Amino acid sequence: MGDSVVITGGARGIGRAIVDRFLRDGWDVLVLDVNEKAVESLGQDAADDPHLDVVRASITDRSAVRDAVEHLARRAGSVDAVVNNAGMTLPGTFLDQTDEDWQRILEVNLTGTFVVCQECARHMVAAGRGAVVNISSVSAHGIRTGPPSYAAAKSGVEGLSRLMAVQLGPQGVRVNTVVVGTTATPWLLGRKSDEELEAMAASTLLGRIGEPDDVAATVAFLASDEARHVTGQMVSVSGGQWLP
Repeated sequence: MGDSVVITGGARGIGRAIVDRFLRDGWDVLVLDVNEKAVESLGQDAADDPHLDVVRASITDRSAVRDAVEHLARRAGSVDAVVNNAGMTLPGTFLDQTDEDWQRILEVNLTGTFVVCQECARHMVAAGRGAVVNISSVSAHGIRTGPPSYAAAKSGVEGLSRLMAVQLGPQGVRVNTVVVGTTATPWLLGRKSDEELEAMAASTLLGRIGEPDDVAATVAFLASDEARHVTGQMVSVSGGQWLP
């Protein structure tokens, strides 16, 4: 049996690119995603691919997450990596964001990441090896405007990742963070004008908006044995929008 990975939010956008990359690299992939239509679409592919499982579940539902992770462990024989890509945001600024939206965004982006990390890491620690890749955003570093809870949650993910790297490293588990900049997902391209996209590209040092495959390539490297001596790091995949 080959290596296995849990990928959250993997049914669309950057997550789908990450899933496709891991499948090409020969991994067994379990996708957790809450979006019904996206899960249904990816599930059609899973029906023809014995290396792909898709589960519709919220990453904040610990029981559902635990069941899915244990299913992967039984089927593949191990849980070798986890990619925490799932996230969400809502409109709002510092002066008008509601308490309800603050809590909802934190629950998904930060608490959900904690839940999935913990459930997967328990299997990795038992095996004495594993890799965690958490997805953050340049929004955590003041590069883009947006709701305060999203910036706070992604900052929290970065702090959680460092803590995990310190505590889990001696047990053979590596933990790294990919800080993502403006990326040409279908969601972004469907909501921004050509002028807005040009301004976003101009905000990078390379003069281009990232592609989902750019993120996927970095995630795949960090999860692989080629990165066996890399842990506790934040890697910016932003075209230079944010410099660590």
